[in-house]
Amino acid sequence: MKLYEIGENEQIQIIAKNEDASWEYTTKILMNQKNILFIEPIMHNGMVVNFQVSQVQTDVVHTGEEGKPLIWEKCLMKSVTYGGEKYHVIYSDKDGKRLNRRETFRQYIGTSGILQIDNTREMKSVTIKDVSETGIGFVSDDMSLHIEDIGEFHLSFQDKDLGLSVKLAGTAVREVDVEETRRVFGATVRECNVDLIEYVAMKQKRELAKRRSR
Repeated sequence: MKLYEIGENEQIQIIAKNEDASWEYTTKILMNQKNILFIEPIMHNGMVVNFQVSQVQTDVVHTGEEGKPLIWEKCLMKSVTYGGEKYHVIYSDKDGKRLNRRETFRQYIGTSGILQIDNTREMKSVTIKDVSETGIGFVSDDMSLHIEDIGEFHLSFQDKDLGLSVKLAGTAVREVDVEETRRVFGATVRECNVDLIEYVAMKQKRELAKRRSR
């Protein structure tokens, strides 16, 4: 499957990485023009992110019709203005490869949750960004909160689609500012009341069923 064969309004994950770190963004395809995919511009600190830095590799992940994630590595991605609007555009002429979910794939969640910091017992409202089989990402709009303030924590959220109450314990390992008012934290999961492998698989199946019912 070619990257440009992904349909409009389909969800994709962008992974930008260099030797020292990686950044992940979940977004949707707005349109396809001449085999080039258009998405909303990705911002950081109020500025459009520049993906054309020589040391940065940009990969794209998409869950195809078979329910299996595919990855397109080393994509071309840049910011453009088209029809008076700003976009990021993505291009690759390569075929997507089957992705080892255990290593990379993160399932988008996008629901609210409650973070409890173990050391202080302080409670924070967060948005659950994504989960993998070993980790979780969450977003806070409290810009005074940093990774050293969190450390080990407990986190809970309700998955209304699946009727599940998810409760887990983890350790914050990284932080990235995605906007002037939002900070994303990545964490490893030490324990969870649901099997994350099965949970990710169930979410993928649910998304696939919704896509086929359109």
